[in-house]
Amino acid sequence: MLFFRTLFFYMVFSLCAVSQGLTLNVSESLDLRKAFGKAMENNPLILQARAAKDKARANVDKSVSAFFPRLDLESGYIRSNNPVTSFSSKLNQAGFKADDFALNNLNHPDFLNEWQSRLVLTQPLFNQGREYIAYKTSVLKRKISDLSFKSTSEAVLFMVEQAYCQALLAKDNVGVLEAMYRTAVAHEKLSQERYKTGLVLKSDVLSARVRKASTEKQLYQARMNLRVAMATLNRTMGINQQKQWTLVPVNNEKMVEGNLPLWIDRAKRFRPEFLAVKNELHIAKYQHRKAMARFLPSFNLKGIYETDRKDLFDKGGDSWTFMATMSINLFNSFADKASVSAAKFETEQKLAKLRDVKASIELDVRKAYYRFRTAKQQLRVATKALGQAIESQRILQRRYENGLALMVELLSADAAVFETRLAKARSRFDARIAWSALKWKSGILGRDLIGSYP
Repeated sequence: MLFFRTLFFYMVFSLCAVSQGLTLNVSESLDLRKAFGKAMENNPLILQARAAKDKARANVDKSVSAFFPRLDLESGYIRSNNPVTSFSSKLNQAGFKADDFALNNLNHPDFLNEWQSRLVLTQPLFNQGREYIAYKTSVLKRKISDLSFKSTSEAVLFMVEQAYCQALLAKDNVGVLEAMYRTAVAHEKLSQERYKTGLVLKSDVLSARVRKASTEKQLYQARMNLRVAMATLNRTMGINQQKQWTLVPVNNEKMVEGNLPLWIDRAKRFRPEFLAVKNELHIAKYQHRKAMARFLPSFNLKGIYETDRKDLFDKGGDSWTFMATMSINLFNSFADKASVSAAKFETEQKLAKLRDVKASIELDVRKAYYRFRTAKQQLRVATKALGQAIESQRILQRRYENGLALMVELLSADAAVFETRLAKARSRFDARIAWSALKWKSGILGRDLIGSYP
């Protein structure tokens, strides 16, 4: 009977809520992988990088089109009494008559209309390798854009994991302070009972109340910090910052330390910044080849179909022209030679940049690796310290209940437990972020979401 009564009231409340435009505030579950997925779909930085990547792919298609024929339609109107123009226009229009060859008509022609239309087909054969080099360069730029997308995605995923763990830490802090507040309330009640029986002084009750008020103040602040941390997490995922989640704890058991050379090798194979500079070096080499090819000739084929009319809708003359052209620059004020030198120096610059990026990435990995090892050790120490603080608190609790300890000693033990609990939560957060940073600096953070590297 109680079950049906409860169900009835729940249905009535739900109907009232719907009628008033209200919704039940049930927070959705969120784990780290789901947060990654939402960031990949909604984060503005990733959306910008994805658009840039798509743009680079379109530029590759644009460069491919240079190998295919080009067809142009040219149309124009001329009205002139210039003797040469008039003669050639009549010839193209197939409109010559016998009296047009009279000297006066040739020297002083009347105004003539010329409606000219041309279809021009151009097939490039070899233009100093410009089409081929432009295509290869666009492919390399597309790879650089893909790597830039991966670099941005990894940075965003690291921010998401950092914000996610920060929200978990804020949640743990709230839990610790809530437990601490319950303990403070219990100690206040215990001190009052012992004061009424004359076993302790009024100062014990006052000390317990002060601790309770201090803990309550910290609890308010912790709850506010949790709201800010949740909004920050939503911001990194690119969604509504008011959204509330039930966060699933991350699993720290899979943090495999490995060895430093392994992590450095991964970075050399997978860090997008390193791979991007390699592609920049290839582009510089292609630009050097392009500069060298300026000393070579260009070859093209062209076909022209032309119609010429005196009036737009009248029948006139038409003609076909096919030609093969060759051009070569004989002297360009040494500009081509200077271009070769500039391209050579550009290649040397990229080689030096590659060495610098390689050394910088190796240093990044070393720092991240040592920070991760330190964070893991600090987590072990914090876990051990928490166990000792809890045991000390238990002993002092019994001693106080038996009149063998002072309230100030018990409150000191409570503070030690509180501080070590927070220290352990912070150490767990630091260890997880250090692990994430090590994967990020090695180029393997979120590879299953972003995609494999070339």
